[in-house]
Amino acid sequence: MVFPSARTGPARKAETDAATMRAPIFFMFAPRVFDGRIYFTAGKNDDIQLKMCQLVFPFKHNDRDSQSRMRPSSIIRSDDLRNENRHRLLSTLRRTGPCSPARLKGITGLSAASISTLSSQMIDQGILVSSRSPASRDRTLRGRPRSQLSLNQSAGHVVTLTLTIDRVRVQLVNYAGSVCQMQQRSLDTRALSTQQLIREICQCVDTICQLQPDLKLHHIGVAFQGATEHASGCLLWSPIIRVQNVPLGKHLHARYGVTVSVNSDSRLISEALSRSHSQRLGNTFATVLYSHGVGLGLILNGQPFVGTRSSALELGHLRFEPDGALCRCGKRGCIEAYAAGYGIARNASGQNLQANPAGRVSASEMDALVADAQAGLPSALQAFRIAGTAVGEGLVTLFTLLDPMPVALVGLNDAAFDLMRHGMESVLDAHLRNGPAAAELLHYFNHEDPFLEQGLIDNCLSCVDQLLANHNTDISITG
Repeated sequence: MVFPSARTGPARKAETDAATMRAPIFFMFAPRVFDGRIYFTAGKNDDIQLKMCQLVFPFKHNDRDSQSRMRPSSIIRSDDLRNENRHRLLSTLRRTGPCSPARLKGITGLSAASISTLSSQMIDQGILVSSRSPASRDRTLRGRPRSQLSLNQSAGHVVTLTLTIDRVRVQLVNYAGSVCQMQQRSLDTRALSTQQLIREICQCVDTICQLQPDLKLHHIGVAFQGATEHASGCLLWSPIIRVQNVPLGKHLHARYGVTVSVNSDSRLISEALSRSHSQRLGNTFATVLYSHGVGLGLILNGQPFVGTRSSALELGHLRFEPDGALCRCGKRGCIEAYAAGYGIARNASGQNLQANPAGRVSASEMDALVADAQAGLPSALQAFRIAGTAVGEGLVTLFTLLDPMPVALVGLNDAAFDLMRHGMESVLDAHLRNGPAAAELLHYFNHEDPFLEQGLIDNCLSCVDQLLANHNTDISITG
């Protein structure tokens, strides 16, 4: 096989020179494996632009004439492959921390020469740093000094915003993942208009950015306790705010000139658990978040699930009891109306189930409800049992659609989970007659905040990795 020569730049000059000398041009092929496929590089010498070809051989049998046909090969630009390999290095260092080139070779499958070339480029760009590992300082060791590659914390920053009921938390994080600044502000989120909410959030970002003298802002990430539109970064709906369809992502991008991501808190917690507890939960599992409401996150084959437009997965608003307790969404009988903090408090106190739901249930109030149940107060015991049953019914629906899977229950303390466990497991065991026992599927995790913050930081920095993987990115340009 002979490839036609390249038509632009140095390749065109080489072709012209060869034609002048009346010498034929031959190309050599070097096979490379990337992402499970075979690619071939073709070039006369180092002065000729390389062309990347993915050779595809999907033979298609024709029953009429018993002949096979081959589809045309698709062209893969060498720049694209270089950027993919750069991203593979960055994501590996993000996951493993400082790493030697030899170890990177084993993890990524890239050649030592590729790692050397790509890492040198990114060191020159200020994205990576190279340093001797502690073991290399041992003078008794022979051979070349061992080096470690790591992410350069000075390569830039991200801002993370966590918006929950009556509170916004903002952090400034460097490229290596260390928190540089953190502030928390109380807001009456349910009293703010769209303009007021956006203005308050922007003031929080302005304030924390002013605290960092060497700011290189690359990305802003938002965690929201409610439904979001992932393409536009719009806050669609949440009981923690009184307005709907807040174009927060659009305003943040216009104001700061950087990419913006807006995700539900349940999804970010699921992503954090996927990285930190994969051996326990596997690569397919659900996350049920007990907070001001009841949220669901879903990891399928290692990837977070989102809807076609929104964050979707509104477990708390599946119907549990027809024409039942009033939910904050305005409907009646939702799972959240029984299993969220306000639902448990309403049932335990014997309030009218059609009354307007209460506001935030504090940690101290929930502890008092737990204490009443542990002391044997019937109404408190019944409230926690109903809450467990409601969530169990929601998980039955999920399992019916997607088959049983591990479930991470996040947000309550061990005592509260213990009080809900019986109601939840009894519903699931009745459904899983031929499957695993519910106790084997349910995994309990206290306090969602550490998982939420880590998931948000990792999600933001992953977006920056994608940006810096492009070899043409100038990291000195900031928002």
